[in-house]
Amino acid sequence: MAIQFGTFDHVEVRGGQSAKEIYEDRIAFLKRAEEGGFYAFHLAEHHGHELSCAPTAAVFLAALARETTRLKLIPTVVCLPLHHPVRVFEELTMLDVLSDGRLELGVGKGITPWEHLQFGHPPEEASARSKEILEMLLTAWQTGIMSSKDSAFYDFAELKLPFEPVQRPYPPLWTAGNVETAGRGGHNFIFPTTMTPEMRARYDELRAESREQPGHQNPHVDDPWIAQCQGVVIAETDEEAEAIARRAWSAYGETLQRMHGDVPAHLQTEMPDWDNPLAKAMMSRDPIESELLIAGSIERVRDYYVEQARRGIANYFMLMLPFGDMTSEEASTTLDGFIGGVIPAVREVEVAAPSA
Repeated sequence: MAIQFGTFDHVEVRGGQSAKEIYEDRIAFLKRAEEGGFYAFHLAEHHGHELSCAPTAAVFLAALARETTRLKLIPTVVCLPLHHPVRVFEELTMLDVLSDGRLELGVGKGITPWEHLQFGHPPEEASARSKEILEMLLTAWQTGIMSSKDSAFYDFAELKLPFEPVQRPYPPLWTAGNVETAGRGGHNFIFPTTMTPEMRARYDELRAESREQPGHQNPHVDDPWIAQCQGVVIAETDEEAEAIARRAWSAYGETLQRMHGDVPAHLQTEMPDWDNPLAKAMMSRDPIESELLIAGSIERVRDYYVEQARRGIANYFMLMLPFGDMTSEEASTTLDGFIGGVIPAVREVEVAAPSA
C-alpha cells in the first residue's frame, strides 16, 4: 500500500486579509498540493472563532471540488452534535455528488464546550449525540432515508433523499486523536505526532476485533490509513525553519487555547484554562522536541520522513500547513520543498522496500 500525503488546515483568520483573500489563497495553495502529489485535504470545523475562517466545511469543500480533480476532500472532523441530522445528511451527499465521490468523512463530537452551548445543547450530551447522529447518517446514506426513530434527541418527519449519492455504502470514515474510538470503529486513524509501534499495535488489535462484530463500520475499507499529523516548516536553514515554526506555533497555541472553556472568544476577559486533556498535554510540551513540529532544511525534513517510511508504522503523512501566523511565502516555501525534495525520497523508499 503506497504511502500517501495530506494537508490539514483550520483556515485561520489572518490579520490584514479579507475572508475572500484567505479563501482564494488557500484554494490556489491546495491546487498546487494536488499537482504535487498530495492525496487529500483535511479541514477542521470550529465556529465563532479566529481559529476558523471556514466554519461550514461543506461550502468551502464544494468550492474546492470545482477547482480540483483528484484531491480527496475530508472534513476532519464533522462535529456531529453541531448539525441537525437532516441538514448534515443533505449537505454531505450533495458534496459527494459535486466532488464526483471524492468526499471522505472525519467524524467526532467536537472538543469545545461553548460551541455546543452556541448550538443549544449541553456539552455533556455531546458524546451521546455524536454516536446517535453517526448511526442515523450511515443508515441514511445506505437507504436514502433519514429517520429519527428511537432517537433520544431528535423528532422529525422521515426524509427521503431525492437523488443518489456517489459512494456506497458511504464515504470512508476517519477518527482523529483517539486510538480506542478509531480502532473500535474500524476508522482510518490520525495521531498528532510520530506514531509509536505500541499505538499501531493497539489500533490493529481493536480493528481486528471490530471486524468480527455486528455493526462494524468502514467494512469497505480493507487497508485503513494510519496517519501522523504534524506541523511542518521548511526553510533554507534548520535555524531559520525552527524560528519560523516556534513563532507560528506560539500564535497557533494562543488561538487554540482561546477556543476552549465555556465562554466565546469575543466575550473572554482572560485566557481560559485548557479543558481538553489531550490539547493541554500537547501544548505544554516543546513542539519540536516532541515532534509535534517537523522543522528544518529540505534535507532534515526529508531525512525525517524517509526514516518514518522505513519504520513502516504510519502509511499516511499529514502536514498541518499553514498554521498560526505563517505567511503565504513561508507556507509556499514549505509546500514546494516538500513536493520537490521529500515526496520523491519517500517514494524511493517504497520502491526499494520489496527487495529489502
